[in-house]
Amino acid sequence: MNLAKIRRGFTLIELLVVIAIIAILVALLLPVLSASKERAYKIQCTGNLKQWGVAITMYAGDNNGSFPDNTQPGAADIAWMAYNFTNTFYPVYLYRNKPGTSVTGLRSKSDVFYCPTDIAHREAESLGNNPNLIGYNYLPGRTSAGSLWKYDASGLGAWCLQRPKLNSLYRKAPVMIDRLQRTQLKGWSDVSIYNGKVYPDSNHPGARNVPMGGNFLFEDTRVEWRRFSEANPAGTIDVGSTGIGPAGTYTDYYRPSDLDKGPW
Repeated sequence: MNLAKIRRGFTLIELLVVIAIIAILVALLLPVLSASKERAYKIQCTGNLKQWGVAITMYAGDNNGSFPDNTQPGAADIAWMAYNFTNTFYPVYLYRNKPGTSVTGLRSKSDVFYCPTDIAHREAESLGNNPNLIGYNYLPGRTSAGSLWKYDASGLGAWCLQRPKLNSLYRKAPVMIDRLQRTQLKGWSDVSIYNGKVYPDSNHPGARNVPMGGNFLFEDTRVEWRRFSEANPAGTIDVGSTGIGPAGTYTDYYRPSDLDKGPW
């Protein structure tokens, strides 16, 4: 027998070393892949809000500078829009709205009505067939009549209630924002549970479901990413308004630290 031709297999130690190297490489790559995925979501989210900005500007051009009228039935709070948008504003200026249902399933992550990271509202929409629900917070042209939402809880009610037209006294305030939301019961760690599945209540969630930040759409169609700090909301993105929901009192954050309450 030619001993030179005998193939020696891997020893246990060699196999363990290889496995350890693979584990180290995976540990190094996972944060990179996760960061890349989040960057892609931010870019897609920016694109969604850009399209909303163009649509709102076009609508204003056809309607004496006004925002779409969000005082109609359906606009219960800052993530719910008037029912009639589905037949008026959306198909003419944005896209035809196709809500997800229990039959058709959830909307795709590329749908312009939702931030790609907002899965909670996609699930809620499909279970309740709510065509007026969106995956962002939308401020202007609202009314407090019949709403459980306290728009002026932090003194920013005018950003929503006294803003029927673009380029008004509150022109510097954001128009739309990623949903940055916590509840009274468990703070950021609280989640929405739909159909037995658990989802973060905020868009772009990070550790413990605390949002890393959010995209902000302004009247000039500019979209900016703003970082959020749980330890320093007043210095990043501060409280905007509150409302009553299934998990108690909701608090939404949408005042950029560089903006006072106005008017300007």
